[in-house]
Formats: sequence, structure tokens, C-alpha cells
Amino acid sequence: MNFEWLTLFWLMDNLNWIILFLSLSIVVLFLFPLLLGYDLYDKEKKKDK
Repeated sequence: MNFEWLTLFWLMDNLNWIILFLSLSIVVLFLFPLLLGYDLYDKEKKKDK
């Protein structure tokens, strides 16, 4: 693999985008289990009725 483009200068120029991408990924990974848990809770609630 050729990673000549990956330099400290490139990293510093694109650090804002990297941090934004990682933050959005963390938000998605946090929200997915919450939404799944809510869906399972709602299905269990409907099953009991």
C-alpha cells in the first residue's frame, strides 16, 4: 500500500474533518442501541396487550 499522501501536514489540514467524522460515528453508535431498545420495548408492550 502506498501511503505517501499521509503526512503530518495533510493530517493537520484535515483534522477538523476527521474529528467531525469520528464524532458523527460516535453519535450513530450511541443512538443505534437506544433506538433498538426502544423498538424492543415497544414490541413487548404491544405483545402484552
